Amino acid sequence: MKLHLCLASLAMSLLVSLPANAQPEPSKKTEADCYAQQAALEKDMRDARSRGQMLRRRQLQESLDALRARCDEIASRDTHEARVMRQKNVIMQLRLDLASAEDELRRLVSEKKK
Repeated sequence: MKLHLCLASLAMSLLVSLPANAQPEPSKKTEADCYAQQAALEKDMRDARSRGQMLRRRQLQESLDALRARCDEIASRDTHEARVMRQKNVIMQLRLDLASAEDELRRLVSEKKK
């Protein structure tokens, strides 16, 4: 009976882990997609560990290792133009943040004058 319960729990944990392992791989991934997927897998691993699902956690770790390898390949094929565009986006975001901070400063200064 104990063996039957053990096999049933093993089958359940395999079924639960299938969606994480059976996701279709898009033909073109960006680094951002890789980081997002890595974060999701790491969260799933923490959840599995906290629930005592060590087999599922191990399977998720294997998926994470494979994903990291694919992401490393993507990063190494990164083109110069893509790096330039990413840096332009970083600068644009920093400018937006600076403008927002300046607006907040003006608001705070104007509150004090009232």
